Amino acid sequence: MAVLRYTLLRALVFVIIAALLWLVGLRGLVLVALGLVLSGLVSFFVLRGSRDQVSIAWDRRLRTIRERTAAEDAWDDEQRARTDADVDAEGRPPRDA
Repeated sequence: MAVLRYTLLRALVFVIIAALLWLVGLRGLVLVALGLVLSGLVSFFVLRGSRDQVSIAWDRRLRTIRERTAAEDAWDDEQRARTDADVDAEGRPPRDA
């Protein structure tokens, strides 16, 4: 939710800046380009708290993915070790009597 909230706030800041620039008389590509630059600068200062929340949310998500990947790798290694233990010295699986 933090990412969605931040994205919506960034879009809102851009729309407000673009509307102000439009009232001043700018149009077209100049309006969009200057709107993006100015809204980026404003967002840097105004949305600092939201940006920090997004950073924390991404950090948690990446940590969870890393932990799951490590657990899956450990399980794969365990399965591979069991399979290797079942193979005899000549490289053939043991015979069922």
